[in-house]
Amino acid sequence: MECDKKYITIQQLEQHNKAGDLWVSINGKVYNVSDWSKYHPGGETPLLNLAGKDVTDAFTAYHPTTAWQYLNKFFTGYRLKDYEVSEVSKDYRNIIHEFTKAGMFENKGHTAVFTLTSVAAMFGFVFYGVLCCNSLWVHLCSAMVLGMAWIQSAYIGHDSGHYIVMSGHGWNKFVQLITGNCLTGISIAWWKWTHNAHHIACNSLDYDPDLQHIPVFAVSSRLFNSVQDRTLNIMGIIVFWTWFPLLVSWLPNWSHRVMFVLTSFVVISIQHVQFCLNHFSANVYVGPPNGNDWFEKQTNGTLDISCSPWMDWFFDGCYGS
Repeated sequence: MECDKKYITIQQLEQHNKAGDLWVSINGKVYNVSDWSKYHPGGETPLLNLAGKDVTDAFTAYHPTTAWQYLNKFFTGYRLKDYEVSEVSKDYRNIIHEFTKAGMFENKGHTAVFTLTSVAAMFGFVFYGVLCCNSLWVHLCSAMVLGMAWIQSAYIGHDSGHYIVMSGHGWNKFVQLITGNCLTGISIAWWKWTHNAHHIACNSLDYDPDLQHIPVFAVSSRLFNSVQDRTLNIMGIIVFWTWFPLLVSWLPNWSHRVMFVLTSFVVISIQHVQFCLNHFSANVYVGPPNGNDWFEKQTNGTLDISCSPWMDWFFDGCYGS
């Protein structure tokens, strides 16, 4: 009955906004996720960025429908007394509902298999060119193909990091480790720790770690206490720093080696340019996003650049569609 329900105000909710005292609201119901934040698959940072706020839109965007069934164990018994939904958020939630009904968020495993096969073929070409040929031009072509293979590996690593590529959680994690740690030398655990926070507070100068550092540095020492599957991630990085130096060392002389590395890096810089255009050229803001303006800040902080269909392969068009 309505008279039996307990309410708190938005101002009271906002007081629970730190580690150890972390409350959020979803659809007007208040949840205590203080203890759960340490085990959150997306890391603790996204929860801290939205602590003490309504997170309905963010929760809907980054969780499967099966996640809703687990919320009850975190329910405080309170509801927001002054809970309101903006017109933009209403439209966004309607769009999400319609897209879900249409099956647009279903995993596209066949596309992932095609991309993984093409990546394997490119790496096969690279190893053949380096190990079996002595021509400088073949080595430079191999370096260009390696750069393209890294681009595609990073894209599928990104999408598997969001668990939207393969049909199961385990298969997605397997693809993450192979394409991220082993093939590109990027720790998928480090990437998810920062990238999930980036999506929650896209282009916030204070709360988006992707705007605060270059990939050489961790944004916080807390990363090393919250990395999941640490052993597998370390082993994957070791795999990369084993095969790549060995491959380069197989080239006949230092001029070939230097040109090989530089050429592969120049090719993969295409991806860096894309990332800069997508976010760095968009609007930025100070502070965390709020529940009712989360969707607006997501769209304001991202640019969708239209390009010819033949360029989709270079810019992850097969997954972005």
